[in-house]
Amino acid sequence: MKKIVTSLLLATLLGTAANAASNATSPYDADFTKMNQYFNSLIESHLTSAKLNNIGYPRMDISDSTKEIVIKFDLAGVNKENIKLSISDDKILTLKGEKTASKENKSKDYVKKEIFYGSFEKAIQLPENIDESKLSTKFENGILTVSIPKTEIKKPKAKVIPIK
Repeated sequence: MKKIVTSLLLATLLGTAANAASNATSPYDADFTKMNQYFNSLIESHLTSAKLNNIGYPRMDISDSTKEIVIKFDLAGVNKENIKLSISDDKILTLKGEKTASKENKSKDYVKKEIFYGSFEKAIQLPENIDESKLSTKFENGILTVSIPKTEIKKPKAKVIPIK
């Protein structure tokens, strides 16, 4: 009986000592807390930066019917003179441009800034069956609409080879 009571007492004392050791603060805790705060603020500042928020800029809608493909780009605040649209031989439609900030806005102290200003580029792979010579554009109320008529899909003709 004496051995059991001694064992229980010893187990209780060891458990208390272990809890006390785990609750003790490390001399490095303050440094780790500062490092955590620094890294969290660094990550937060980069995740909310305008460049990451505007990865998909400009936003667009693409509709594909049997007769044509219509692409609408949301270019609010972009001057028509700052937009360049091109199509390559590989049927890649490329939109380049720049959205400039007014001079009066550059001096303000912002609390939050999400509106994108700067250069942008977006490329879209178009299908082979388009007639790029009949491509048309319209820029109205900050929306650039690109209409591209489709041509008939050329079905490959099989050549019959005589067997001798």
